[in-house]
Amino acid sequence: MSIFEKQPTSAWRTIVVTACMALLVACDERPPTTPTALPFVLEGRWTGTMIDRSAGGGTLDVVLTGANDVGTGTFTLTFADASANVQGLVLARTRDAPAIDLSINLTTNARDCPGAPGLFYSARLTLSGDRLTGTYEPAIGCPLLRGGALELIRR
Repeated sequence: MSIFEKQPTSAWRTIVVTACMALLVACDERPPTTPTALPFVLEGRWTGTMIDRSAGGGTLDVVLTGANDVGTGTFTLTFADASANVQGLVLARTRDAPAIDLSINLTTNARDCPGAPGLFYSARLTLSGDRLTGTYEPAIGCPLLRGGALELIRR
C-alpha cells in the first residue's frame, strides 16, 4: 500500500482545511490605503515674548498650520511703542524636532524697517511640550530688530 492510498487522518484534514481557509482569507485583503499624515507638531496659536537687542521687549503672536515637517502661518509683533509693530509670515521646519527652525518674513513697514517685505529673520527654537524657546537673528534685517530671544506658549 502506498502513501497515496492511505486515508488521511482527522489531524491532517484539520491542517489542510485550516491552511485553505487562511489562504482564502488572505486573498480577500483590501489594498492598503494612503497613510494619514501625522499632525503638525507646531500647529496652533502660540503667544509669548520677543526680547530684541535693539527694540526691547514685545509680544509675539504666531498662528501655524501645516502637515508633516513643514508649516506656515502668520505673526504679529507688538511693542509698547505702536509705531514699531510689524506683521508677517512664518515658515516652520520640524524635521529635527525638538529643534525647530523658524523663518520670519516681515510683510509690513514699521519704524526703522522701511524695507518690508523682504526682511527675513531666522530662529532656532527648542520644543518642550507646549513651549518654544530659543534665539533669532537677522538674515536680511532692519535696524529695529537686531536679534535676541523668543519664548512662545501654545494657547
